[in-house]
This record gives sequence, C-alpha cells and structure tokens, in this order.
Amino acid sequence: MDYNCIIVDDERPALKLLKAYLEKMPQLELMASCENAMEAISALNQHATDLLFLDIQMPNLTGIDLLKIIKVQPKVVLTTAYRNFAVEGFALNVTDYLVKPFSFERFVQAVNKATNQIDLERKETVIKMVKIEEMNPNNHFFVRTNYKIEKVEFQYIQYVESMREYVAIHTKNQRLVINHTMHKMEEALPSKRFFRVHRSFIVSLEHIQGVEGNMILIGEKRIPIGGSYRKLFFEQLNLL
Repeated sequence: MDYNCIIVDDERPALKLLKAYLEKMPQLELMASCENAMEAISALNQHATDLLFLDIQMPNLTGIDLLKIIKVQPKVVLTTAYRNFAVEGFALNVTDYLVKPFSFERFVQAVNKATNQIDLERKETVIKMVKIEEMNPNNHFFVRTNYKIEKVEFQYIQYVESMREYVAIHTKNQRLVINHTMHKMEEALPSKRFFRVHRSFIVSLEHIQGVEGNMILIGEKRIPIGGSYRKLFFEQLNLL
C-alpha cells in the first residue's frame, strides 16, 4: 500500500536528508518538497496527502501555525531541533515528534506509527460500491459500509480522485475512500453531470467554479486537466 507524502523544512540539508530516507521506503511517494509553510499550503491543496513531515521553526509561518490553519490535516510527523514544542505539537494531534538529528531507524519508527494509523482509518472507512440501477440511478448510487448500505447523492459529489487501488469521493463535508477503480466510477456516474479531466480525477460539472490555465477550481481544490482530456472537456463546457 502506498502513502503520499509532503516534506516541509526551510533548511535544504534537512530536506535532502528526508528525501534520502524516503527513497529507502518504497511505500512512501513524495508528492512535494517545500521550503516554507506557504509552499506547503499550496502543495496540500494540490495533492491528496497521507503523511506530512513538518519542520516547526520557519520564517513567517511556523509549522505549528500551519497546523492551526489547514482544514484537512494528514498524519503529521514534526521534525525539529527543539524539544520544547512537543506538548503543543501533540495537542494538535500530531502522530510523532522527531528531534534533529534523528536516525533512519527513528524515522522508520515514526513512519510505521503513522502508516498503521492510516491503515486503521482506511479499514474503518473503506467502502464498496453497489450499483443499484433500479433505484433511480440518475440521482444517486449506494455504497456499502461494514454494517449498512448508504446513499450518496450525485448533487453532493464535487470530484472523485484516484488513489491507486482506491478512489476517494469528495463532497463538501466528507471524503469517502472506496476500494474501486476510476473506470468503474465513470460507469457509475452520469456522463452529463460528471467528466473525467485527468487520469486521476473526475469532476462534477455543476461544482466547477472556474478554470485557470490547466487547473479547474472547485472550492479550495485545484484539479489539473490532462492533455488528452483538455479538448473534450472544453467541448463539454461548450467553449469550443
């Protein structure tokens, strides 16, 4: 199972060390390397992130400041030369606290702790799609949880994101992770209301707020338009 990661540190040697450690763990996929909190905010808005390695002492916005303002928080491992932030960090629900300089062995311990938590949450929230065409498929479909079947109405789906062997259904208020494929999602969603714009994204046309260059704006999310999908997407919007 893979885990998307972002690393944030204003010291390049620290970023280099973290990258070297990440490369030794093939289950970790580096999505972005950031030198300050503002870069991290942008990266978090662009990438579905499971694990954030975050320095504390940075100019303008500290790592603690960043944790207080981001809306969707991945698992966080703080990396810092200062021990006195541990209490505040754990009060913000961080997973682990690495004091620089830390060994690869200690890094692995933190990663295992975080990924075990992620796996447990995925197990609790992973749901299987159930297509029930006879029950008004133009407005909703059903998903199966561990103990019940729940209705998901199309009007609330903003976009669907590929997560390798899973997909994540994003609504305004929740994120449902499903053991499903993007191809099957395309089949389940009505083509007049949803459009695949990238190999990793399907968007709800009614939730699009604008397009800037090759990026679709839905809420605070910026979704890329793949080159092979661009022409058909703009035709769908009746812009060509």
